[in-house]
Amino acid sequence: MRKNSFYIGTGMLGMWLFAACSQDGVPDNGASGSAEMRIYTDVARADGEETDAGSTANDAVFLFWDFGDVLGNVANPNPLHVKYPQEHIDTYKRPNEPYNTGELYPDGNRRVMATGYAPATFLVPETDGGRTDYEKLGLPKKDEEIKNLCQIDVLTSIEPLVASAALPFDREDGETLQFMHAQSRVYFYAKLAENAEEYLKNVRITLPPNVVATQVEWNRDKSLYVPIASGQESYELAQQPNDDNDYYMLTPENPLKIGWAYIIPEQTNLPVSVTVARAETAGASEEEWKDVTMEATLHFDIERDGQAEEDQGKNTNTLYANESYTFTLVFSEEGIELIGNKCPWEEGGYLVIPIYPLTD
Repeated sequence: MRKNSFYIGTGMLGMWLFAACSQDGVPDNGASGSAEMRIYTDVARADGEETDAGSTANDAVFLFWDFGDVLGNVANPNPLHVKYPQEHIDTYKRPNEPYNTGELYPDGNRRVMATGYAPATFLVPETDGGRTDYEKLGLPKKDEEIKNLCQIDVLTSIEPLVASAALPFDREDGETLQFMHAQSRVYFYAKLAENAEEYLKNVRITLPPNVVATQVEWNRDKSLYVPIASGQESYELAQQPNDDNDYYMLTPENPLKIGWAYIIPEQTNLPVSVTVARAETAGASEEEWKDVTMEATLHFDIERDGQAEEDQGKNTNTLYANESYTFTLVFSEEGIELIGNKCPWEEGGYLVIPIYPLTD
């Protein structure tokens, strides 16, 4: 797995060192910047991704917090400012103009911490007694939206930035508030094994509820928004019908795309239920097509470069945030075998699934 390299120089350690000075103790070092809070932002693209998170990044929220509340671990902090930029996150990356909040830095050289997330349309802060809690973001709960919950791309800031009037966000040597895909992404394809003489179509894959995010919460220890699965619903990815309102049959030549889903990151395996319609002949009547359902546990096997910065500390059997994997389900009579290979944001590995005899 690969994602574009990026450099975050401040980090939480840097923020603590930065905050160690007294409120009035940061000298004016002549750093260029504006009295208004302006900040550079961009999306750290995943490996193989060409669109910089697409439309999701058009619907972002930038949050600006009192860093004193962060240091004091205040129980219920409220952001100083909540901003909804009108353009894609990458619009404000260097060397373009930074995003202008239209707000001044706090008096007394107080520090401000910047974070963010997207999409604002689906990530809704929880409310408690009239207070809006931007540390707890809920995903849709309506029935018609829940079924698509596994296909909501969530972007979150990778690491907070801290600035003040003396050391503003947009200074010449300042950093950029970078965003990434907060979840992992899995793709599913299906095909017949070579020389297999089977008639199969209408593949459906069911994901369990414990791998699909239902909310996103701010983790104070990690200084990061983290997806959390707390729902009870399973999620089905289904082969789509063709123009004749029927389904293309599986062949050995070209794998058919079944679907894709975003899942909670840092999974080492993915339990799924696979259902496929089977008949004795290609021209079987609708009543002669019978569903066969199988259970399988898919495992990740990812080649990593121990010398590469983006792979440092990562396990080969774990799929992390901002990474993607594709499983191609190969239907045969030979048994179950998992062949993993490394993959960019849109590629993946193989699983061979046995075809069980039809039962009455």
